[in-house]
Amino acid sequence: MGKTCFLLPLMVAVLLPTSGATLSADSPNITTDQLALLVVKHHITHDNQNILATNWSTSNSVCNWVGVTCGSRHQRVTAMNFSGMGLVGTIPPHLGNLSFLAWFDISNNSFHGSLPFELANLQRLKYLNFENNSFSGEIQSWLGSFTKLQSLYLGHNKFTGFIPSTLGNLSKLEMLSLYNDDHLKGQIPVALGNLSNLKYLYLDRNRLSGSLPSGIFDQLPKLKEIYLNWNLITGRIPNGLFKCKELNIISLSHNSLEGNVPMEIRNLTVLKNFFLGWNNLKGLILSSIFNISSLEEVSLGYNKFSGHLSSDMFDHLPRLRYIDLSERRIPTLPPSLLCVDLSRNNIDGEIPSSVCNLSSLKELDLSDDNLDGIIPKCLGNLSLSLLHMSLYMNNFYGKIPEVLFPESCSLRSCRISSNQLEGQIPQSLVNCKDLETLDLGNNKLNDTFPTWLRGLKNLQILDLRSNRFYGYIVNPEVASSFSRLRIIDISDNDLSGHLPMKFFKNLLAIINGSEREGEAEYMKFVYSNINVYYEESISITLKGLERRFTEILTTLTVIDFSNNRFSGLKGPIPSSFGNLSTLESLDLSSNKLQGRIPAQLVNLDFLQVLNISWNNLKGLIPEGSHFDTFTNDSYYGNLGLCGFPLSEGCGNDQGSEPPPTKFDDERRELNWKYSILMGYGCGVVCGLSMGYIVFTTGKPWWFIQIIERVQQKYVGRKIRGRRGRK
Repeated sequence: MGKTCFLLPLMVAVLLPTSGATLSADSPNITTDQLALLVVKHHITHDNQNILATNWSTSNSVCNWVGVTCGSRHQRVTAMNFSGMGLVGTIPPHLGNLSFLAWFDISNNSFHGSLPFELANLQRLKYLNFENNSFSGEIQSWLGSFTKLQSLYLGHNKFTGFIPSTLGNLSKLEMLSLYNDDHLKGQIPVALGNLSNLKYLYLDRNRLSGSLPSGIFDQLPKLKEIYLNWNLITGRIPNGLFKCKELNIISLSHNSLEGNVPMEIRNLTVLKNFFLGWNNLKGLILSSIFNISSLEEVSLGYNKFSGHLSSDMFDHLPRLRYIDLSERRIPTLPPSLLCVDLSRNNIDGEIPSSVCNLSSLKELDLSDDNLDGIIPKCLGNLSLSLLHMSLYMNNFYGKIPEVLFPESCSLRSCRISSNQLEGQIPQSLVNCKDLETLDLGNNKLNDTFPTWLRGLKNLQILDLRSNRFYGYIVNPEVASSFSRLRIIDISDNDLSGHLPMKFFKNLLAIINGSEREGEAEYMKFVYSNINVYYEESISITLKGLERRFTEILTTLTVIDFSNNRFSGLKGPIPSSFGNLSTLESLDLSSNKLQGRIPAQLVNLDFLQVLNISWNNLKGLIPEGSHFDTFTNDSYYGNLGLCGFPLSEGCGNDQGSEPPPTKFDDERRELNWKYSILMGYGCGVVCGLSMGYIVFTTGKPWWFIQIIERVQQKYVGRKIRGRRGRK
């Protein structure tokens, strides 16, 4: 933000009484509003676009200030809209003097701190939106005093504690959004049942617990959307919920609800989206659900329902676009479907040919089931519409059909890993020009490295691990390809030869990955005409253990060439590694490294994992910082090393490494520039693993990042046009 006018402290001192928050005595006017907003400006610590610094000036009428609107009758501030301005700061109590304020929107900024009590003076408020900031503390009970309030958005902050029952006093409230605060706990107050004008209730992604009060929905006749998913709610679905006959969306997934789905669901004749997945519900899947002709999206998976769907179950659902069921076989599906998710239902048998008739299908997810047989060739008929095909973790066998990828191929993600597929990768895959993810790992594919994949210019993830690929992986053309590749795993094959530096130098997405700024994002594709989106996932080997990542950060970079027959590394470890201040894991095991361990590595304060075993290193092991925590396993197989934690002491001629000369650094850079090849500690000297590496040039020229835990699957939520699936 620009410099604040130096007269501001004097103005506040002279014009404001000592009471602090009271800006005018008996007759508030536009000057009162102006002074209050100048205090707001003073509390803004960062104004990325310099909007307030350049526009909020006493030389202009406050009614002309950016984000400020005045009423024509009283010429008082009636609306403030700072949404998405990139502001950082706190809310001063002086805002409580804007007594004519009816619209207050500061959403999508970085305001923090608690909400001052003086805001309770804003009794004309009709719209209050503090969403997507960093406010903390408890949600105060005085928020229930705004008798004219129609919309209250407090979601995506850091509020803690309980939902105050006083919110039940907001008799005119139509929208209540407290979603994704993550720390709100306790039961949903019964008093919310008094909000007879409520249309939209968003309490998802919190820690709300207990059962749903039986009578809370009895007096909510106007309720259209309710989101309670991703909480800790237990008990049964109350019958009263189905008295809200205007409901369009019900999302109760990812809780611990029990019992049956009430028969009264048939009363909801305008219901569009019905999400009950990931609970403990049981009983027969009610046929009455599938008589609601308005239904567009249904998620019932990951429950304990019994029985099967009849062949005509979908005949009355002409608008159905998304289905997620707990079924043991694939039913005959309506042709209007856009998304089919039958994953992780232990479905057996073969893929029926009727699936090939879903001409509008965008996503087909049959992963992690028990399907077998060959992959139907007719799936190629879906090429114009199908964007994501997930058939991994089944028992499919035979060859991947060449006709699966015709010239009209629209696939962005093809995942057929962990099956029994044989033969070669069909070269027709090059027709899928938009392909971003190709996951064929853990099969029995027998082929040379598919160099023709260089034609897929958008490819970001390539997983061919644990197959029977053989020969060299690169030729001069391949060495200059794959510029968008961020994750490549070709481990556990029979590939051989040298790894040209040009190949790694051209991995531009990996080279530039560490330069990305801002909040982490995940690989996903949002469908424009449906309230669901597709998220990528992948299995990665970390520290010798395979882990499943149910979401993929766009900053994640992985290279794994382990357990092949590539040539090993030679030469010393560059001392410049000590500049990698955020390095967490370094594995250079099972190679032919020589010389001493650079003392500069002691500077790596975040280093948690070190494996330089099975090389030809010698001399004193550096001491200090994290090096004192590493065990013998980090150094095993280097007979020339000595010092802690090894039992061998060092003689006078085995001191620590002397400071490197300029010649040493230049010589080492010749061997290491553009790539770090990390040995996989498997006992095979020629096995190489390169994991979590970001190559850059001219700066710190590589970076390694390991994600140590799998975060809970994130489903982004937006108030408008919002909602991820399930």
